[in-house]
Amino acid sequence: MTDVMVSARPAHSDWNEPDSVLGTYVAQMDRLTDPVDPGVPLSLTVHGLLVAGELIPQWQWFLEVSELNEHQDAFYTGMAEHVKEQSDLAHGAIKLRDVGGEVTQRQHNALMAPTRYIHLRNARIHSPDRTGEEPCLWRGRLCDVSGWTPGVQTG
Repeated sequence: MTDVMVSARPAHSDWNEPDSVLGTYVAQMDRLTDPVDPGVPLSLTVHGLLVAGELIPQWQWFLEVSELNEHQDAFYTGMAEHVKEQSDLAHGAIKLRDVGGEVTQRQHNALMAPTRYIHLRNARIHSPDRTGEEPCLWRGRLCDVSGWTPGVQTG
């Protein structure tokens, strides 16, 4: 006889998946086509650390990284241009869809691309024994965020 409690397995566990509300929020931010200034204040818990800063679109993060140290970094500039193009395609697809227009395959692909990362400007990283001092540009995996709240917490 099989013990039902021992053999019972959950059909699906989402513990390894990013929070769907945060993922949707970040995806909407990433589809913006204009720079965000200031970004949306957000605090995250990541592996026991508090990361607090301003949420900005992915393409804007790459653009700002490319401009660090008063020179443009070709890799980050190229990434910013590519990600911005994808954002523009997704934004265009939404506008076309809203008026009943035909969406191209490239627009559809850009719109359906999964959001895997979150991008903060003026981020401070706080640990139990140390308060974040220098603000920075921060990029992290959404699946590593275990908790979040609107606004910037200070530790």
